[in-house]
Amino acid sequence: MSHPVNLHHTFLGVFPSYFARKARSQVLELFTATAILDLAVAMVMIFEPIYLYNLGYSLSWIMYFYLGVYVLYFFLMPLGAKFAKQKGFEHSIFVGSLFHILYFVSLAMSSYVPWIIIVSVCMYALQKTFYWPSYHADFALYSVTAERGREISNMAVIVSLVFVFGPLFGGIMSTLGGFPTLFMVVALLILLSNIPLFVTPEQFDPSNFSYQGAYRRLFAKETWREFFSYIGFGEELIVLTLWPVFMFVTVKSNLLSVGSVVAGATLVTSFTVLCIGKMSDRKDKRSIVRAGSVMYSLVWVLRTLVGGPVGVAVIDTLSRIMKDVISVPMTALVYNRAQKTSVMSSVVFFEMALVVGKIVAVILVLSALAIFGENSWNAVFLIAAGFSLLYTLR
Repeated sequence: MSHPVNLHHTFLGVFPSYFARKARSQVLELFTATAILDLAVAMVMIFEPIYLYNLGYSLSWIMYFYLGVYVLYFFLMPLGAKFAKQKGFEHSIFVGSLFHILYFVSLAMSSYVPWIIIVSVCMYALQKTFYWPSYHADFALYSVTAERGREISNMAVIVSLVFVFGPLFGGIMSTLGGFPTLFMVVALLILLSNIPLFVTPEQFDPSNFSYQGAYRRLFAKETWREFFSYIGFGEELIVLTLWPVFMFVTVKSNLLSVGSVVAGATLVTSFTVLCIGKMSDRKDKRSIVRAGSVMYSLVWVLRTLVGGPVGVAVIDTLSRIMKDVISVPMTALVYNRAQKTSVMSSVVFFEMALVVGKIVAVILVLSALAIFGENSWNAVFLIAAGFSLLYTLR
């Protein structure tokens, strides 16, 4: 654990007010584990939908793929929370990483045995089930309230820097060795990401988590405003699934070029997130989210005017900046509520509402594709703009 601590304090000597100075060891371990995991994810995430597209699947079929993932995740998620409460957050994250590896293995095999794509859907849903509730609960439990915005932004910077190099490595590897080779390397990195989490033994008291209670809380009248604001994350599904395909088509089907565009956009936005984290600790988080929501929605509208690699690079950069303006203070609000109430119940509510948003987004995109065909990019971008405005409800 010495390396991340030293790196952290080296930065503190240069930009002291932008970095969390009281981060606990559990959070630093999570930082390190997330950096390794996201290097793996960065190498492949932008290429997953492109991989499916190259296999000959239509945009509608790709949407059905992710619909299956999120519907399954919606019903499995409380079981993942129950496991985490019984066995510990870090053990649940480890189990999630095993399913993540199986997901990429099955995805690689699907190019040879098409029906295995169904296994990929199940593995991806199980990875999310065991990973995300535990990740959010771990961060919410151990982050320091006074500098939570900076801790989240510091994590975002680490992830951003990893995403500068990851897409480039992924683009080179997929170009030279093909997608199956890329998936195998990613699987190894995912396995290695668990090592930092077990440096310090996890201490917890096993407890129960109600499966039915999770759904009662989700649809309770008193939380409707939060529920609909989290549905705004439905736009993320479009960012992660259709925007990469649009970039792939726009930059003339060059995997390395797509990786370079994403890397460049991420580098530009890497350090703006530090300012957002500091601002969210000192100013009203809700007002920041609301202002960011309007600007982010406008960026989605601007995507309808994009043409050529330069336009893609500019709009991707703007999009990342505006999304950070929303996600850093909003995540801090989620974690603040979690510490004041029930950690696992709060983060499961957040994740379940988020998943509802992504399911609704898939349904709307499928409707647009049915009406306008495979060339319905503008309609899809306007759908995402509408979702982005829901963040103002927070």
